[in-house]
Amino acid sequence: MSRTYRIDQFKASTAFVKALGRLPKKDRDKVQSALRKASINLADSSLRCHKLKGPLAGVVSLDAGGDLRIHCRIHQEGQTIWAYLVAVGSHSQLYG
Repeated sequence: MSRTYRIDQFKASTAFVKALGRLPKKDRDKVQSALRKASINLADSSLRCHKLKGPLAGVVSLDAGGDLRIHCRIHQEGQTIWAYLVAVGSHSQLYG
Protein backbone atom coordinates (compact mmCIF):
# COMPACT_ATOMS: atom_id res chain seq x y z
CA MET A 1 0.00 0.00 0.00
CA SER A 2 1.52 3.33 -1.05
CA ARG A 3 1.29 6.35 1.21
CA THR A 4 -0.16 9.57 -0.10
CA TYR A 5 2.06 12.43 0.95
CA ARG A 6 0.23 15.56 1.92
CA ILE A 7 1.13 18.71 3.76
CA ASP A 8 -0.48 18.72 7.20
CA GLN A 9 0.61 22.21 8.24
CA PHE A 10 1.92 25.34 6.56
CA LYS A 11 4.16 28.03 8.04
CA ALA A 12 4.95 31.13 5.99
CA SER A 13 8.05 33.32 6.04
CA THR A 14 7.62 37.08 6.21
CA ALA A 15 9.02 37.33 2.66
CA PHE A 16 6.38 34.87 1.41
CA VAL A 17 3.54 36.80 3.08
CA LYS A 18 4.77 40.10 1.59
CA ALA A 19 5.20 38.62 -1.90
CA LEU A 20 1.76 37.01 -1.70
CA GLY A 21 0.22 40.34 -0.75
CA ARG A 22 1.74 42.01 -3.82
CA LEU A 23 0.15 39.47 -6.19
CA PRO A 24 -3.10 40.22 -8.02
CA LYS A 25 -6.16 38.56 -6.45
CA LYS A 26 -6.44 35.95 -9.23
CA ASP A 27 -2.85 34.85 -8.52
CA ARG A 28 -3.45 34.78 -4.75
CA ASP A 29 -6.42 32.53 -5.47
CA LYS A 30 -4.17 30.24 -7.57
CA VAL A 31 -1.70 30.01 -4.68
CA GLN A 32 -4.48 29.12 -2.23
CA SER A 33 -5.77 26.47 -4.63
CA ALA A 34 -2.30 24.95 -5.03
CA LEU A 35 -1.80 24.86 -1.25
CA ARG A 36 -5.19 23.14 -0.84
CA LYS A 37 -4.11 20.52 -3.39
CA ALA A 38 -0.81 20.03 -1.53
CA SER A 39 -2.75 19.48 1.69
CA ILE A 40 -4.62 16.63 -0.02
CA ASN A 41 -1.94 15.04 -2.21
CA LEU A 42 1.52 16.49 -2.79
CA ALA A 43 1.90 14.18 -5.80
CA ASP A 44 -1.02 15.83 -7.62
CA SER A 45 0.28 16.13 -11.19
CA SER A 46 -0.93 19.72 -11.54
CA LEU A 47 1.48 20.80 -8.77
CA ARG A 48 4.52 19.50 -10.67
CA CYS A 49 6.28 19.20 -7.30
CA HIS A 50 10.05 18.83 -7.60
CA LYS A 51 13.20 19.43 -5.60
CA LEU A 52 15.49 22.22 -6.75
CA LYS A 53 19.24 21.91 -7.20
CA GLY A 54 22.26 24.16 -6.93
CA PRO A 55 21.92 27.27 -4.76
CA LEU A 56 18.28 26.36 -4.07
CA ALA A 57 19.03 22.80 -2.93
CA GLY A 58 16.64 21.80 -0.16
CA VAL A 59 13.80 23.86 -1.61
CA VAL A 60 10.78 22.31 -3.31
CA SER A 61 8.95 24.07 -6.14
CA LEU A 62 5.19 23.80 -6.64
CA ASP A 63 3.39 25.00 -9.76
CA ALA A 64 0.46 27.26 -8.85
CA GLY A 65 -0.68 27.66 -12.45
CA GLY A 66 0.66 29.50 -15.44
CA ASP A 67 4.03 31.05 -14.64
CA LEU A 68 3.37 31.17 -10.87
CA ARG A 69 5.58 29.12 -8.53
CA ILE A 70 5.64 28.47 -4.79
CA HIS A 71 8.94 27.65 -3.06
CA CYS A 72 8.92 25.82 0.25
CA ARG A 73 10.99 23.60 2.48
CA ILE A 74 9.25 20.39 3.51
CA HIS A 75 9.88 18.87 6.92
CA GLN A 76 8.54 15.87 8.76
CA GLU A 77 8.09 15.66 12.51
CA GLY A 78 6.83 12.23 13.49
CA GLN A 79 3.80 11.59 11.29
CA THR A 80 3.24 15.30 10.57
CA ILE A 81 4.52 16.79 7.32
CA TRP A 82 4.72 20.56 7.20
CA ALA A 83 5.87 23.10 4.66
CA TYR A 84 7.72 26.30 5.39
CA LEU A 85 6.68 28.64 2.58
CA VAL A 86 9.67 30.76 1.57
CA ALA A 87 8.82 32.46 -1.75
CA VAL A 88 6.09 32.94 -4.33
CA GLY A 89 6.24 34.61 -7.71
CA SER A 90 6.71 34.17 -11.43
CA HIS A 91 9.43 31.94 -12.81
CA SER A 92 11.57 34.96 -13.71
CA GLN A 93 11.10 36.56 -10.28
CA LEU A 94 12.21 33.42 -8.48
CA TYR A 95 14.98 32.20 -10.78
CA GLY A 96 16.28 35.49 -12.16
